[in-house]
Amino acid sequence: MSHLNGKTLLVFGDSIMYGSGNDGFGVGEYLEKEYGFVLKKYCVGGARTGYCNGKSWIIEQVRLAIENGEKPDYIIFDGFTNDCCQEERGECDVPLGEVEEGFENFDIFSVEKENTNFSNCFQNILAAFKKYFPAAKAVFVRPHKMGRRGEEVQRIYGERAVILCKKWGVAVADVYSNSGLNTFNPDERDKYTFDSYGWGKGDCTHPNGLCYKEKYLPVIKRAFETE
Repeated sequence: MSHLNGKTLLVFGDSIMYGSGNDGFGVGEYLEKEYGFVLKKYCVGGARTGYCNGKSWIIEQVRLAIENGEKPDYIIFDGFTNDCCQEERGECDVPLGEVEEGFENFDIFSVEKENTNFSNCFQNILAAFKKYFPAAKAVFVRPHKMGRRGEEVQRIYGERAVILCKKWGVAVADVYSNSGLNTFNPDERDKYTFDSYGWGKGDCTHPNGLCYKEKYLPVIKRAFETE
């Protein structure tokens, strides 16, 4: 794929994009090494698509890239892994919301923090890519089935993300559906995810190097190589 050498790649999202379970060597670094991209990394561990107090907000990652005058050829991003986190109070950190219309005159810089939801913010991000980075091909990464999230909520949020990507013409690298990785299975959990908490077992969530290479990259590369 020599035509990708020297092209600019922006990366947005959370710890799975960042590479938190792999010494910060994440999806962007693997693609940079494989294809010769010029990498611009805006992803932050713990990020949410909808606003959550004290956490990185992917809306702000995209705003910063716009303010910095980035002109990407490609964008890769994820989102919702932390939005659907239920650990503290049983409810998701960010509500799912509804699929809304009326984004023709949107402005990502006017999105308020209060009362945000996943679907609205995700659409604002997709619309911002079209408005501010019109020449870029964007690829959304739907992460693997992970044992530290509710099985039903991660399916629902993931399906909503895929629906919205189709609406906006954004490619999907569907690791959830196409990699076979399921960290509800203890053997897969320990083989493919990092022991972030020193429990002597994988944390279900953060890919290690083997996981990126065997489970993420094959799916992502197919999305990048399909023009």
